[in-house]
Amino acid sequence: MSDAPPDLIEERPDTSDRALQALAPGALYCNVAGSGPTFPAAQRAAERARTWLNEVGMFGHVGYDAYNSWLADARRDIASFVGDPGGASRVALMTSATEGLNTLALGLRIPAGSLIVTTAEEHGSALMPVHRRRERGDRLRILRHDSDDALLDGVRAALRDGARALLMSLVSCKSGNVLPVREACALARDAGAVSIVDAAQALGQVAVDVRDLAADAVVMLGHKWLHGPLATGAVWVREPDLFGAERLGWRSQIAFDIDEGYELQPDATRFETGTIDAPAFVGVRQALAVHRALGARVGERIRALRARLVGRLRGLPVDLRSRVDAPTGIVVIVPRGGDAAGIVARMWSDDRVVVKHLAERGLVPDGMRLSFWALHTEADIDRLATSLAARMAVRA
Repeated sequence: MSDAPPDLIEERPDTSDRALQALAPGALYCNVAGSGPTFPAAQRAAERARTWLNEVGMFGHVGYDAYNSWLADARRDIASFVGDPGGASRVALMTSATEGLNTLALGLRIPAGSLIVTTAEEHGSALMPVHRRRERGDRLRILRHDSDDALLDGVRAALRDGARALLMSLVSCKSGNVLPVREACALARDAGAVSIVDAAQALGQVAVDVRDLAADAVVMLGHKWLHGPLATGAVWVREPDLFGAERLGWRSQIAFDIDEGYELQPDATRFETGTIDAPAFVGVRQALAVHRALGARVGERIRALRARLVGRLRGLPVDLRSRVDAPTGIVVIVPRGGDAAGIVARMWSDDRVVVKHLAERGLVPDGMRLSFWALHTEADIDRLATSLAARMAVRA
């Protein structure tokens, strides 16, 4: 047993398709918007850390120092990756975007009865906590994204009506479109409202720069487009005091007295409550290293594959909910003949193609989400389109 942790991060990782591909041959996985397969390099880094930490005992003198060091390194690398070098104190590590959204939305320090504005494009993990705010007495306005201009007009109207908080996704999980977040956050800032950006579907496929967004908080996720391990996420907060710590634990405080109470951490780590899977965040750091090495190649490849898929969809009886030119690997369609759930099931049972059924009353009543990443090939896109066409023609 060594007191020194092993070298964990490959700073110059192999970025060939062979090295990055985690999936076994056979099935075609097109649900990266649900979860991206973990990069093998990230998996190896996490397992090296986990094995060593288990051998020395996580809360022994040696293990605990490494544990905290790994978490500090993760905060530092995440802050740098999203455009805030030196901003580790503004990052809190989370188990998921869901935890991050709940932490921020429920912790908003705004007057009772305030108006909160959000969009219909948000994930349920964002909409549910803002609905909980309504149960507490706040008001909620949900805007549709029919166009960028119309959405921004809705934000302006809400702010004129006294909205004190804005929650919006950078990339919609329900369309794959990029929302006008930068402009909306600027409007909120000018009006004195707090802005929260959900970047779960953005980080890893489109640029996320917290300073350029001018947001007060940004929620991130490790296991989708970053291709890091499961149960990893983070929040970046411009100013921790904008949010109350709704849940507290041993990681939230720097001092506790049984009679006098507690003193919270002065930075964003006050939002971390308990034991964190530090080896998983070692894997996130490795995933970030891979993305740094890949650079612009990811976005360029996704855009090329998207153009190919949209071209193949033109001859099919589907309505496209996504913008043709959106720079993401998410394409949402609505079959004109319905039966999206059946089509999704048949694509898997007959062709071993994985896509996502979307069903949301009033927005995507019976749709399908096709999501792909830069490791997919032109042949994969053709196989996806061929399976879709064939299974749409079949009725159980």
